[in-house]
Amino acid sequence: MQYDRTSRRLPRPLLTEKGLILSLFALYILATSAITVLSFNTSQAQQLATTRSMLLTAARAGGHIVGKYFHDTYRQSSPPGQDHYRLLVEALDSLVDDLPGVEYVYSMDVIEGEAYFVISNETQEDLERGTPSRFYNPYQSAPDELYTAYRNREPVFTPVYSNEWGSFRSAFVPTKRFDDTYYIMAADIKVDGRRDLFMHSLGTAATISLIALLPVYLLFLFYRRLQRLRAEELERQLYTNALTGLPNTAWLTREEGEALSGVSGILLNLNNFHAINMLFGREAGDQLIQRIAPRLQEQLPQGAQLYHLEVDEFLVVCQVAEPDTLLGLARQLLAAVFSQSDESTSARFSVSARAGVASGCDSIKSLLSRTQQAMKQASVMGLPYRAYTGTDSPDQYYERNLHWLNEAGQALAEGRLKPWFQPIRDIHCGGVKHYEALARLVGRDGEVYLPGQFLPAIRCSHLYPLLTRSMIEQSLASFRDRDEMVAINMSKQDLLDEQTMAYLFDTLHAYGMEGRVLIEVLESDSIEYQDDVVDVLSRCRQMGVKVAIDDFGSGYSNFDRILKIEPDYLKIDGSLIRRIDEDEASRVLVAAICQFAVSLNIPLIAEFVESERLLPLLEEMGVSLAQGFGIGRPAPLVSGSEAKSE
Repeated sequence: MQYDRTSRRLPRPLLTEKGLILSLFALYILATSAITVLSFNTSQAQQLATTRSMLLTAARAGGHIVGKYFHDTYRQSSPPGQDHYRLLVEALDSLVDDLPGVEYVYSMDVIEGEAYFVISNETQEDLERGTPSRFYNPYQSAPDELYTAYRNREPVFTPVYSNEWGSFRSAFVPTKRFDDTYYIMAADIKVDGRRDLFMHSLGTAATISLIALLPVYLLFLFYRRLQRLRAEELERQLYTNALTGLPNTAWLTREEGEALSGVSGILLNLNNFHAINMLFGREAGDQLIQRIAPRLQEQLPQGAQLYHLEVDEFLVVCQVAEPDTLLGLARQLLAAVFSQSDESTSARFSVSARAGVASGCDSIKSLLSRTQQAMKQASVMGLPYRAYTGTDSPDQYYERNLHWLNEAGQALAEGRLKPWFQPIRDIHCGGVKHYEALARLVGRDGEVYLPGQFLPAIRCSHLYPLLTRSMIEQSLASFRDRDEMVAINMSKQDLLDEQTMAYLFDTLHAYGMEGRVLIEVLESDSIEYQDDVVDVLSRCRQMGVKVAIDDFGSGYSNFDRILKIEPDYLKIDGSLIRRIDEDEASRVLVAAICQFAVSLNIPLIAEFVESERLLPLLEEMGVSLAQGFGIGRPAPLVSGSEAKSE
């Protein structure tokens, strides 16, 4: 499991939106509580400081208004006149009106431990309740702070207290008379109670916390948005091909376990595509793939999906059930691939493909396995496409290879691996001056087997060079007393095998066949290992062996590089010749090859000429030699006569 460095910084739940909301809510509650407590304590302290100053100011101002003379002159036993008293009350009312929050300013006296109101301002509520200010009105519920101030001769401030009229705070300021006795000047101010103060602090804290945490939440939403976009981008990179934007192998792997019902598919692989990258550069190969992908998309029926698996491999997944329809789609896809060519540079090439077709699969894994097996069989048999038949299981495939390996070994030992020869006609004069040697395995029962059946099994074994040398020996021995030229197919494996090439030159000299032996080399083989192969082919010409480039035009054709090989013949790929009379693209490409070859005086051999009606068209284009079933089928060489078909 890949290590996630973000786990070192944040717990996993915080990385989800729900987890963050819960975390922010908890943080919001915590922050609100802390701010509420802090705000409540601060508000209380501010309230005490503010009301202390205001109460002290109100009490002293009331003392100045009433005046010491009033308290020095009038006592409980000698009250002032009513008019004088009411005048002072009104003055105190005016004072209270000018002091915000102050409810009462009054003076008190303590006689024998009992408190009395001496004079006080009046509110409208007092008058409505019938409790106006009265001279020496007893104060039955005087607070302890009043008596403390009276005893200690120091101003005393009460804490906040509540009653039926609200929450208040009071100040008691002792004031000395001329006879050294004291009376109290007092003031009451209305304040917020603890509950009101707490609720106000709570509201303030909730607002502050919300404002503080809201940007955090918005930043997280932005972060999550970026995270989702990044995840989408990573998923796109993981599950789609960067070059074409199509779903890739990882997408298919994710769906491998999904049960499907009767799914069908076509696997396409571009022939020798790696050589295009090598010859023309990766950019040219990428551009070609980018042109091929939309052309394939255009051929798909509704509901089909195109996947880009490997660099040169595509898979079509669909629900087409009819075999003929599926094979028809495969032909359309192959034609779409073949129509591609590089028009951006002076180099010109065509691309072909091979397809494996399978239907009725119950999983992606089964579909891939069957289409791959079908494609492998198409390659072995030299076909452009093949449908899965149900007989191509891996076990059967390995068993079949082992069978042919044993059969080929016995056939070599017993002389049953023989060359058959197919005539190559000169189109101008109609005669046969060339033959191509084609390997055949003759069974003990006389049945003849084609190379496509046994050659793949022995190609990577020790038998393959033995087969090549046997074909060289038998072919040259068959033609040493004839006038015709014989062509032998050689792969890059043969060309780079020093012992095989030495055997060719020794046998050539032994039979006196200099100038009458032609080796056919696949275009892909001659290009892929160019430096080494060019050296070998150059030596071949020095030894009297002619060189033909086989399947020219299949997969790619680099005219400039072909010049370095200096071939004696070019054999045009049969897939082009087969469609030349009905496909414009094939006809144009063959015409270009002919123009190139004629300008360099290189004779052309057309393969797969299945009807003599193609000969006039080929001759008109400049093709001088023709080979195919329309000319003659491969057969054992009959001494003294033309090879006849079996």
